[in-house]
Amino acid sequence: MILADLVRTVGVESFSCAWLAHRHATQTPALDGLTTTRIERRYETAFRPVRGLVGELISATALRALRPAMLRNCTRQVLRLIERQKPDQLLAVLESPAAIQVAARVHRQCGIPLLALVWDDVELFCRQAAFDRWTRRWVHRDFAHVLQNSVRTAVICENMQKAYADRYGISSQIVRHGIPADESPSRDDPEVRTDGPWLVGFAGSVTAPDCLNALVRVLDSMNWRFAGRDIALRLVGARYVLDSRKPQRIEYYGWRSVAETRQLLGECDLLFLPQSFGSELRFFSELSFPTKLSTYVAARRPILLHAPQNASLSAFWDDHDLGPRCNLLDEGAVGSALRRGLEPDATSRANWQRQIAHVHDSVLNVAEFERGVRKLLGVERHSEPAPVIAAAQASY
Repeated sequence: MILADLVRTVGVESFSCAWLAHRHATQTPALDGLTTTRIERRYETAFRPVRGLVGELISATALRALRPAMLRNCTRQVLRLIERQKPDQLLAVLESPAAIQVAARVHRQCGIPLLALVWDDVELFCRQAAFDRWTRRWVHRDFAHVLQNSVRTAVICENMQKAYADRYGISSQIVRHGIPADESPSRDDPEVRTDGPWLVGFAGSVTAPDCLNALVRVLDSMNWRFAGRDIALRLVGARYVLDSRKPQRIEYYGWRSVAETRQLLGECDLLFLPQSFGSELRFFSELSFPTKLSTYVAARRPILLHAPQNASLSAFWDDHDLGPRCNLLDEGAVGSALRRGLEPDATSRANWQRQIAHVHDSVLNVAEFERGVRKLLGVERHSEPAPVIAAAQASY
């Protein structure tokens, strides 16, 4: 979805896409007019038959034996595509270890100006792949090479921008996805429902299970009722795992389009947006910025932020108060924030709605996204776009 909007910003005819697809991926990026070359990537999941240092050594040995040949093959195919297309720039969307390492190798072998787009930190991909410490360092070095040799770099949030300036000595711009105005409800203050159950909405993947579990435990302690009305949790996404220890009220809608998700969230009284408190995910909470926030803001409903103080969204809430905030994992604090969000005082509600409208109109909208993309590509609004090859994992 994000790649499609990025390509449309300057015209699909300006891009040729090298899709570094997982060997089991079957769904090719579908965008009319986009020339896409599928290149298979492998060995992105560690082989670790035993735990501990011995398991890490076995994993490192296996990956060092198998992965270089795969990277050379992917690099050769991208270079052949570059030779045929003769692009002016190479845009590396760093969405997998293979995309990172292939981009570094392509840069070393050709003189085309390199651009980098980062939505998630490299450590997330290494953790997801369960890479050993030596393979992680290998991927991290290539990540640093790409960033430090890019003409321009785009990142997802202010925390990542500052962290990469300190860590890699680079300057970068922020590019965040936005929802078009015609997919948003009226600017008017949404109607406050006074009958039926309270609806608490959550959409997307669960990257902070500790927070979602805390919310469910709080609702269990309240017997899923507040101020004389039942409470229901509305979930919109592909997969959820929840424990049930007593009767609960959960509406599960599965995967829905952005427009459908926005509509379902717009019917809620409060939206729930978490970032993990886990020490092992501290880097993720600090450097990530959930794309779902654009959809949440487009729904025009107050948002309950549950995140540690050092999280990227906590910094965003300092500038844009979009709803009640809880910076503790403590269930009492979560319950207090939930009650404030369901029945806010008039001043808080008016301030939240004003901030939500401002963020949608000026921060997380499609115009800002397109402006950021054009700046990254070095393309003016009225100029002829330059050909670009995107070497990336183009599936989201």
